Amino acid sequence: MSGPIRPTSERIWLCYLACVGGVAASLPGGVRPDALLPFLLLHGIVLVLVLASRWLAVHRGHDAPRVLRAALAVVGLPAVFSGLCWVLPGAHPEPYEFLFLAADRALFGNDVGRLADALPRFVVEVLQIVYATFYGICIAAALAAGWRSGRAAFDRAVLLLVGGFLTSYLGYLLVPTLAPKVVLAFEREVTGLWMTPTLRAAIDGGEANPWDCFPSGHTMLTITSLLIVWRWNRRWFHWLLAPSLLLIASTVLLRYHWTLDVVAGALLAWPVARLCDHLANRDGWPPAPTAR
Repeated sequence: MSGPIRPTSERIWLCYLACVGGVAASLPGGVRPDALLPFLLLHGIVLVLVLASRWLAVHRGHDAPRVLRAALAVVGLPAVFSGLCWVLPGAHPEPYEFLFLAADRALFGNDVGRLADALPRFVVEVLQIVYATFYGICIAAALAAGWRSGRAAFDRAVLLLVGGFLTSYLGYLLVPTLAPKVVLAFEREVTGLWMTPTLRAAIDGGEANPWDCFPSGHTMLTITSLLIVWRWNRRWFHWLLAPSLLLIASTVLLRYHWTLDVVAGALLAWPVARLCDHLANRDGWPPAPTAR
């Protein structure tokens, strides 16, 4: 392999932080005064960690920032997602959710989220549990890739996931959209058996950014996770396929997403993964041969 290995992952992070900072600076009212300090502090810490990871990659070699890159993915991604709540209220001049509501009604004749009222309670329970495993599926895919195909596969899996998550967050900046469970007045709450109320309350309580519908990151990153295990640990693909498909279905049936959110997330997964692969290849990352 000729030439130095360039820090692709850190470039993607820096591009995202520049976009968020640019949007925040260009908003008519900017970030509200009481949120400015936490906004700057959060993104400043992430920026320092990204620059530290870049320094390790440039001066200590490609393997040096592996743990820091993984930590940024596990902790930094949820943190910057939540940090969008300080930006998106000012970037939300149009009620985009009503466009997606109109599309659902035009395509299906009704609000798709109302299908949950007819689902058996045990089905709702299963869907809610599977929906709550979203981050676990992504982490499992990266670990499975590394376990079966080595460090190069793990590095690329983390890169694909980071690229996918940050792309979906940029979608929230472009089209900030509220969920059906927020917009529509349903006759009753989604009803499961035992864990559904607790899980829904935990998800709602931990989700500081409610303008997170378009595209569906759950759909996009679940498909990305399937792509990862298909390439680097195909045995796990068959174990993750069923829960992944249920998770994608749950995004609509449990009223977290509009149908077009899911379509957009599904359509973006492959090209974003291929773009990350292309950038890694261009920057000289070690190849990670497909393993069955």
